[in-house]
Amino acid sequence: MRFAISTSGCKVNQYESQCLREGLLSAGHTEQPFSEPGADWYIINTCTVTHRSDADARNLMRRALRLGGRVAVTGCQAVVYPEDIRAVSEEVVVVRPERLGGVFGITLPQAISTFDGHSRAFVKVQQGCDMFCSYCIVPHARGKPETRPGEKVVAEVNALADAGYAEVVLTGINIGLYEGGLALLVEKVLSETSIPRIRISSLEPWTVEERLIALVADEPRMCKHLHLPLQHGSDVLLKAMGRPYTAGYFRSLLERIASRSEDIAVGADVIVGFPGEDRALFEESRSFIRDIKVAYLHVFPFSPRPGTPAARMDGRPGDEEVRVRARRLRDLSREKRQSFARFRMGCEEDLLVTRVCPGSFFGVTSNYLTVQAKGAATEGDIVRVRLSEMDGNTLRGETLEQHADC
Repeated sequence: MRFAISTSGCKVNQYESQCLREGLLSAGHTEQPFSEPGADWYIINTCTVTHRSDADARNLMRRALRLGGRVAVTGCQAVVYPEDIRAVSEEVVVVRPERLGGVFGITLPQAISTFDGHSRAFVKVQQGCDMFCSYCIVPHARGKPETRPGEKVVAEVNALADAGYAEVVLTGINIGLYEGGLALLVEKVLSETSIPRIRISSLEPWTVEERLIALVADEPRMCKHLHLPLQHGSDVLLKAMGRPYTAGYFRSLLERIASRSEDIAVGADVIVGFPGEDRALFEESRSFIRDIKVAYLHVFPFSPRPGTPAARMDGRPGDEEVRVRARRLRDLSREKRQSFARFRMGCEEDLLVTRVCPGSFFGVTSNYLTVQAKGAATEGDIVRVRLSEMDGNTLRGETLEQHADC
């Protein structure tokens, strides 16, 4: 059998697609590019966080149907909105993720051994969320929190290190709900593996442990990077969103992180255009974000998800106003990125090479800066560079031969 996989959405989706890929390959099947005709199965692993991700999945379904072969759609949209998928075509097969092995007659592996097409590997350590924020469909798609045993995480990280990966990203749906505390797992991975770099994916603010902050700040193998979904800078809208913290709590959390290390880059998710966000509340949020120490933003226009309380709320701003507000926050994000890059200028960083070009290469630093440097390297290498200049939005570095601290 020939198969092709297209994956949308989060790191967990990408991890699960890799599990499916390895299961199919180990059963003797052959993978091909999704864009080419000739596959027996075109498999689409969907995200359903926004209406845009739903629309993208529908477009992929139509494209796959035109290529010939059968089309299977799995992932979060297949769990929550299966009838929307079937409405595209009766020929599309809707498959819940836990039933993929049965559909294809394979046993899905319990761990991955590589991460196709990536210079770093994602490792799923947790599944599910039971917070039910008013705008979020994910708990309906992913179920209750489940923790992956630390021994299995360690074994997978060691296998990936043996395969040549220099960085793993510990990921999940709400990894701060890891049973026993995420810091305990991180300490286990640090002590029982030799992987050079460990990065933590998005972490809900109320789950951040002081012990984890200390590990990120003090352990040389921990990436100096945290991503914390803020969602809004107004307490009024945080309450409407069902978020269990205030803007003041988020500010104090950032201050605690900075007090341990100013080298840690903290990113934040922000929703714009949530029901009830008038201009005054937007300006309150923007002013709050401008004043706190974050290194970048991921900005998301509010997308009503059928089946969530927020989808029934009144007071949504108009589409054009939301576009204007989103653009202003993205402009602020660029200013924040440049400010953090200027703060790091002249420092030496270990760069994980993600892309190689003639005469130069690009990579990501521990604190999540993208840097271009001249010279030769191989994707997946870690190269020492000194951050030397900003050229527009491009940060450049000079390749060094020896390690030294900033």
